[in-house]
Amino acid sequence: MITEILIFGTIWGAIYTILALGFTLIFGVVRILNLAYGAIYMVASYLIYSLVSDFGLAMIPAWLLAVALTCLVGMALYRIFIVPLRESLGRVLIVTAGIAIFLQEVAVLTYSTEPRYVPTALPGSLAIWGVRVTHQQLLTLGVAVVLLALLHALLTRTRLGRELRAVAQDTEMAALMGIPVERTYLFAIAISTALAAAAGALIAPFLTVSPEMGWSPLLVAFTIVVLGGLGSLWGTILAAFIVAYAEMFTAYAISPQLREAVTFGIMILTLVVRPHGLFGKGIVE
Repeated sequence: MITEILIFGTIWGAIYTILALGFTLIFGVVRILNLAYGAIYMVASYLIYSLVSDFGLAMIPAWLLAVALTCLVGMALYRIFIVPLRESLGRVLIVTAGIAIFLQEVAVLTYSTEPRYVPTALPGSLAIWGVRVTHQQLLTLGVAVVLLALLHALLTRTRLGRELRAVAQDTEMAALMGIPVERTYLFAIAISTALAAAAGALIAPFLTVSPEMGWSPLLVAFTIVVLGGLGSLWGTILAAFIVAYAEMFTAYAISPQLREAVTFGIMILTLVVRPHGLFGKGIVE
């Protein structure tokens, strides 16, 4: 059991890291809570299903196209619905929740509520320490690690990364220094949406795709941001793996149905005991 928890906890921890970094980027830079974040994840999963099953694309081109299309959808939703209301956190919460429900209903009308299955890019499996792990899961882990490395390089070694960090630290000062704040916001939305879409596209081949699948990743991303605290890349990574291992332990030792209950418990406990998170300033002042 311990081996399964370590292996599958590592795989899910990498996926959760990608999810949470996209969510914290929106909150840290644009300063909004995007409740449609999980719906973006769901849209990408359905897009890759359609591109592979209906249009016959190979898996890798389907992944890239699904992420690109979902990214465009996310940016369009931001410009049309969120920009006019961005100064009011309450209105943004209501609007993004409405967008999430709308996208879910569109998925129901388009695909019905019947679960869909995306074929794997790499069939087969291998044994690691006696645990059967599919090639698709290993590919997902590898791609997640690459995305994390690319994001770290973007934030630390490029001009855009410096602008994103400057706006996150002090928007007014960044504007006075000549940084185009609105453009930086849009880039933050694009990167965040791309990360959510990438996670959805990666997970789709070994999970069922359904209209309500976006709510669980939203809860996980929010919990990780609360636990890790805003402003810390390593805090987010650590929190993602804490949540992943806690979920795997609960699934194997108690019951798989209690995974989300554990995530809720971690979020509530963090808000009560350490509202600023493990690192950074947290999501609650």
